[in-house]
Amino acid sequence: MQLTPEQQKAIDQQKEQCIFCQIIAGKIETKKVYEDKLLIGILDINPAAKGHVLFMPKEHYPIMPLIPEETFKQLVNKTKEVDKCVKEAMLCKETTIFIANGAAAGQQSSHFMLHIIPRDGGLEVLDIKGKEAKKEETEEMTAKLGSYLDSLLKKNLAALGYIEKSGLDELPFEKLLAIIESNPQLKQIILERPEDFKKLAEKHPQLSKLFKGKNTDKIIEEVKKRSSKEPKKFKIEDILK
Repeated sequence: MQLTPEQQKAIDQQKEQCIFCQIIAGKIETKKVYEDKLLIGILDINPAAKGHVLFMPKEHYPIMPLIPEETFKQLVNKTKEVDKCVKEAMLCKETTIFIANGAAAGQQSSHFMLHIIPRDGGLEVLDIKGKEAKKEETEEMTAKLGSYLDSLLKKNLAALGYIEKSGLDELPFEKLLAIIESNPQLKQIILERPEDFKKLAEKHPQLSKLFKGKNTDKIIEEVKKRSSKEPKKFKIEDILK
């Protein structure tokens, strides 16, 4: 879809004010459950149900026709994987996946996204009303989703060049830290719940292979040290005051 200079200018102005663009830029705190080069998945702060995920391109596109083909294909392909993980994490057989494409369709944000909502009952005429999530519920959902979505970690390692023919046992410390940086949900658990991370590093099917024989205390210390040097992130409630 070819844009006029005026339309492009309007989108650029939208992007400057877009809360989701600020989240993606790391200026606002959020609970990430998925991230790659093109896409990001976060927990909705006003979920229609526990585990409600907002899945979107990192670049700002107001509506579907503006999304490049490569990005849209990636979005569709990864939606299938994330939906499967949500179902397993939330122990539900069904999910509602929907897109509000444009204001007339009910789109409330100028940043295009799709919703993945765990379901344990019927859907009443798409009348899905969210409520503010409690902090403990959000953290619980992050932990549940993270434990399943981290199973995607193994797929990403080869693409990042971190799996050598010799396996994971000889993985250098710096490369291990780079892997953590590339997986925000794992980094978040290390920073906020280090004791839970130690348990995951020992018992999680994928993570136990990655951290086998590694000094988890040293890893936690270094991740916290490096995180303290990162620019301060603003909380959503501060932005909305």
